[in-house]
Amino acid sequence: MTFDETYIRRCLQLAAAGLGYTSPNPLVGSVIVHEGKIIGEGYHHEYGGPHAEINAINSVNDENLLKESVLYVNLEPCSHFGKTPPCADAIIRHGIPKVVIGSVDCNNVVNGTGIAKLRNAGVEVVVDVCKQECEDLNRRFFTFHRKKRPYIILKWAQTEDGFMDIDREYDKNMSNWITNRALKVLTHKWRGEEDAILVGFNTMNNDRPQLTTREYAGKNPGRFVMQRGSEILSRNDYTPLSDNVHEAVGQLFALNVQSVIVEGGRKTLDKFIDCGLWDEARILVGDIRWGRGLEAPKMPGTPGKTINIDGNRLFYVRRHV
Repeated sequence: MTFDETYIRRCLQLAAAGLGYTSPNPLVGSVIVHEGKIIGEGYHHEYGGPHAEINAINSVNDENLLKESVLYVNLEPCSHFGKTPPCADAIIRHGIPKVVIGSVDCNNVVNGTGIAKLRNAGVEVVVDVCKQECEDLNRRFFTFHRKKRPYIILKWAQTEDGFMDIDREYDKNMSNWITNRALKVLTHKWRGEEDAILVGFNTMNNDRPQLTTREYAGKNPGRFVMQRGSEILSRNDYTPLSDNVHEAVGQLFALNVQSVIVEGGRKTLDKFIDCGLWDEARILVGDIRWGRGLEAPKMPGTPGKTINIDGNRLFYVRRHV
């Protein structure tokens, strides 16, 4: 591993701390190195706040050292005025002679202009260090700007024998809870990391789910429900979307939703799977068997990662297209 890779990976560690709070901005961390020693670090804490590079620069005790330092950042510094002034301008103003960048910003308002501004000012710029890792951390951001849609996460729980719900006609008095408390807390953590959460009309109407982060400290995602025009939305804390998957995804994009968790039920999940409109699936498997009930969706491909959590299992499936 090179020194550049080591410091960019430290940027990624820092950047990840902003997950759930920076959208629609990306996750960005920055490290400043002087003669082989880190003298400053920072990350983008929340949308509207200072960017990672500014926080890193401000953390340096001796500002004079900046003129002999290298600034590392996992995403190209911005070159435009938004909620904050351009980071590229601040780097130039402080006389930082070299910048190492993990990946180019695919947002049309940046997309190479930050790099060009730095180089035109005489700053040495190195690009694409740990590029794949950097793009993976910001997969929500890159999907939103490249594919013009949110990053879509499918999530459901199922029994060992493949059922996701009880037979509601015959097993009305039976508990339909599948996984343990540890996984419940984890799913609430996940909710706080995404912009939105989506269910189908029947799930909203039958289960009245809260879809909050009440078991884990974090922000609540925006709540959306897919429904036909003839269906009456009985809760005003859900935003209605089209029952057509492509239309619903387009509506979310228009609302600047960068990522969404689809929590079912079965018909809604199948719609996304059948359309090929998903990026990641998280399948929670409890250590119980029902013998009958509503079968869980069938995912194409093999789970990429399996984690055991207190006797339950978590399957991760990532879709690469």
